[in-house]
Amino acid sequence: MSKIKSAKINFAFPGDVMDQQEFEQMIKKAENGPFHTMKKVKNDLAKWKAKYSK
Repeated sequence: MSKIKSAKINFAFPGDVMDQQEFEQMIKKAENGPFHTMKKVKNDLAKWKAKYSK
């Protein structure tokens, strides 16, 4: 499983204002991103659990 690439921007700073337009642009960008099937997610999760459950 590969790492998730991100812009490494933390939007959770207290007092840092984000306007509605910026928020909507972030949502639209995420909606256009890659998605995984439930079968792939369950398979990857099972592999992860098997590796780290020891």
